[in-house]
Amino acid sequence: MVTRYISLLMCVMVALLALTGCSDSGESNEVSFKAIVLENNQTHLLVEPEEGSSELSSADRIMVSVSEATLLDSQDKEITIDDIKSGDLVQIDYDGQIAESYPAQISGCSRVKVLQSSDEQEGDDSDGFAQETQEIPFEKGFYRPDFDSLPEEIANWVNYSLEIPCVQGKMHGGDRYVLITEGMKPSGGYEVKVEEVLKHPDRLEVKVKSTSPREGEPVDTMITCPFDLIIVEEDELPLAFTDVDDPDRYFMKLLGLEKIDRPIVASSDWIKIFSPRPEEKIEGAISLAGIACVFEGNVSYELLAEDNNVLHKGFTTAAMGDWGYFEEEIPVPADYNGDRLILQLYSVSGKDGSKMFIVDIPLYLP
Repeated sequence: MVTRYISLLMCVMVALLALTGCSDSGESNEVSFKAIVLENNQTHLLVEPEEGSSELSSADRIMVSVSEATLLDSQDKEITIDDIKSGDLVQIDYDGQIAESYPAQISGCSRVKVLQSSDEQEGDDSDGFAQETQEIPFEKGFYRPDFDSLPEEIANWVNYSLEIPCVQGKMHGGDRYVLITEGMKPSGGYEVKVEEVLKHPDRLEVKVKSTSPREGEPVDTMITCPFDLIIVEEDELPLAFTDVDDPDRYFMKLLGLEKIDRPIVASSDWIKIFSPRPEEKIEGAISLAGIACVFEGNVSYELLAEDNNVLHKGFTTAAMGDWGYFEEEIPVPADYNGDRLILQLYSVSGKDGSKMFIVDIPLYLP
């Protein structure tokens, strides 16, 4: 009798499991989470997932591609990307896939809804008293903040930028930050420092002094990346940079990208890659993005099979003299049956046509 009841109970459990499986089979795989917008880069939103969300366990910063997404306000009316501001609380609907990088990346976003604008949140947080702000002690037109006390967004920006010689500016929290980076140096003893900021009718002149180790000076044998970060008092005039020891020096700028907003995952001296990251799994096409300063501004690429045969080749345009942003969708040949690929990027020498500044990125196919 006991055996009969056990058998009956097992049959009921199997039936329930079957019914559960049937009821789930038609559901969509799309999921959603809430987040605060940190940056709006027009085609992407950098967001911080809400506390308690599973997405926060993946990364505290996620870059969400919104090029194909529907954008809505809190009343479900369609808006444009310019209507989404830093500090907005949003709901992001996506396909559940998060690429492991830092920041993490979501490419399958279908909808972004603004739940509460940053202005509305400030109103909700107000208790009727004016918020006290600490006055910045500007001297000679600028202030040098303590690096260990920087907002995380600014600290990330500095770290992302260290290996490139460049000047950049960024507004954050009402302050205008200016960053000067000198790229990678072979040893210690190198330094860059802002000495003065002068306000002219048409520009804000940042006077910079760079130093290098004297001959015979003992230095640490290690790669260093000298930089200086300041906050300037004037927040509207265009920036101009002058080397106090070399008035003819040219300071490289960033073209096509407002600032370095993501980590460099592969690089040579003059080609820096944001994506794809090495060992990434690729389906259908490779989303290439990076910055470069190369001859005639052309970044050439080849897609190599495991035996180094060229499957596909082409070029994209960056810049010469400055760092130019580039992006390209590179198709993976449908008839390729291998498990691995190498994406090789390089600049063609204007002298002899040889490959220069080569970057090899190994990739996997599913």
